[in-house]
Amino acid sequence: MSAERCGSGRRELLGWTASWAALEAFSPLRAFAAGRRPVGGKLALRIPWPLASLDPHRIDDASAAILGAGLFDTLYATDDTNLYAPSLAESDPETMGSRLRVTLRAGIRSAFGRPIEAKDALFSLQRAAASGASAWLAEIGLPRVESPATLSFAARDVAKLKLALASPLTAVVPAGFSPERPDGTGPFRADREGVDLVLRRNENAASGPAFLDEIRVRPAIDLADSLAAFESGSDDLGWLGSGLHEPRPGARVFDAGACGWAVLRTGAAAGAWDAPGVAQRICDGIPPARLSYLALGPLGSSEPDEGWGGPVCDLLVREDAPWLRELARAVAAAVSRPSHEVTAKPVPAGEIIARRASRVYALALDVARPLGRSALGTLLGLTTSDDPAGAIDVMRHPPRSEAPVRTSCRTLRIGVLGEIRIQGARMPDVALAFAPGSIDFGSITRSRSGTP
Repeated sequence: MSAERCGSGRRELLGWTASWAALEAFSPLRAFAAGRRPVGGKLALRIPWPLASLDPHRIDDASAAILGAGLFDTLYATDDTNLYAPSLAESDPETMGSRLRVTLRAGIRSAFGRPIEAKDALFSLQRAAASGASAWLAEIGLPRVESPATLSFAARDVAKLKLALASPLTAVVPAGFSPERPDGTGPFRADREGVDLVLRRNENAASGPAFLDEIRVRPAIDLADSLAAFESGSDDLGWLGSGLHEPRPGARVFDAGACGWAVLRTGAAAGAWDAPGVAQRICDGIPPARLSYLALGPLGSSEPDEGWGGPVCDLLVREDAPWLRELARAVAAAVSRPSHEVTAKPVPAGEIIARRASRVYALALDVARPLGRSALGTLLGLTTSDDPAGAIDVMRHPPRSEAPVRTSCRTLRIGVLGEIRIQGARMPDVALAFAPGSIDFGSITRSRSGTP
């Protein structure tokens, strides 16, 4: 099975590599083994998302959704078949009286050398509950520390506990974690060099260090930046395409799927247009062709609509997220009507957060992440983005049947414009591996021969 198809088992593959290395010196298989992909190499790419901070616990952090699999681990992990297995945990949860006990693996250290113990897992879950995962954790509650390596939960359902602790939004980080200096137990360590985020192989990685030595991630200044850099040969991955003017020779497309959604919010300044379902109706009325160049992914056909009928207003958007800025410009142009004009207005990220809390705006563009891979994880991600308290009620009384994403938003004050997809093009000597809804950056390999 190629690395392009499966991103699991870095520890096993590294062991396999070492075994073959020993055989190379002593057997006729040396010629065959010499053709395998070596460990090592570097990669460069640009993404149109902010890199000044990465926070795995925030439901609106697109950069963490894209890069988080390379930096952070969870207590349990899932694969393409929805099977859950211990990751930072030593084993499946065990019964301890009326509670379930989770024991951490011994000797875990973060990328910057900090020991990871039960108190760090508690800190992480408290942080997640205070941020994007409040509803997701409502059923299992927060644990208590029983020993340096052991947590216990009041939950009794092992499957539900593993599911909750496998969400990317419940990633384990050291106590005192700072998004500006993201530290985790994943295959890479995150270093900063100017505006670049440099992912270097983490020798402390809990599940084995990355195959590559380094991945340099630069913030794209606009949507053309990554395409131009890939076409010219500066970058090894092209975000959303294979070139600005023409495809780079030999490039191969990839699509790791959706890691979140672009959502439109209505606020108190929208007046009568600040009502559940309005934002989704506006989104549904935008012809897909108006937004197709942003690779929003298929979410259904549009419906006839008259656009924005509220007061003349700004559409607020983060100024440090070029993809969102371009989407805001396209959306504003598509929904504006005479005497109801909408203008895209980039503002600092802090202002978006403050306005979202106070609801003092008419329209805003934002990001929402799923809390899990199930339909319930999707629904909770969207509901949490709109109303965290309401999301807790949904978690405790989930719907009996699944509904399309856009249908789910008809009771919310947010509307889904489309998916945020991890897709683009790669050079043929780069073999990608995919984690659920992401690239498994730690399992990327690069061939020295120039062929995949």
